[in-house]
Amino acid sequence: MALHGTGGTPRLMARITGLNAIADRCGFAVAYPAALGKPGREETATGAAWNAGPGLGCPDHANADDVGFLRALVAHLAANQPIDRRRIHACGLSNGGRMAARLALEAADVFASAAIVAGAWNGEGATPSRPMPLLMIHGTEDRHIPYEGGRGALGRAVENLPMREQFLRLAALMGCEGKPRRTFQGAFFRDVFRHAGADAAVALWTLPGEGHAWPGGRAWAPTADPPTPLFSASEEIWSFCAPYSLP
Repeated sequence: MALHGTGGTPRLMARITGLNAIADRCGFAVAYPAALGKPGREETATGAAWNAGPGLGCPDHANADDVGFLRALVAHLAANQPIDRRRIHACGLSNGGRMAARLALEAADVFASAAIVAGAWNGEGATPSRPMPLLMIHGTEDRHIPYEGGRGALGRAVENLPMREQFLRLAALMGCEGKPRRTFQGAFFRDVFRHAGADAAVALWTLPGEGHAWPGGRAWAPTADPPTPLFSASEEIWSFCAPYSLP
């Protein structure tokens, strides 16, 4: 399940990510839901956005139960399509990434894993019902959701935790212990915790010099930060998520 960012649309999310091509090659299906609000409007006041927490949804639909909606959508799709209910994964870009983080905490009984691209966790939410495999991908020059935390010059008027702090806190919330292991892909690097008592991991890809984009994909607008061609978020998400299934 691929969740668009503020003002996005299902069609735009499909074009940005290129997930359909990977799905055709690897044999999985992708659903692109639409959030409430005006599509095609990046404005935080009116643009379509997921209610991922205080100040993060569309103000015109501040009480939207998007966790409930996405739960219901999974049930509907499972009833009408030949999909494996134990192997449903969530990913999202920007505001959609924030929503994927919320799903990781509140719908661990529905989604086998989750991935956050150029998004963030707001530091709130219940303890998940089980250790949730979670992947984060973020550029150090993101001006919407700053890697070092705080308010982004181009983003919503909300405070963001530093990505490293989010990573460490989420890993602790998922029951991970010890120290993360770091690996490199050129200038980009991944830190990963393995859960000692379950087949789960929490990982953070840090992309130095990269902005607010879906790496390896297409820019979401002509004036948006260009995605790096040196790293494919879509390929990495599938590689990370594919082994996991609900217990």
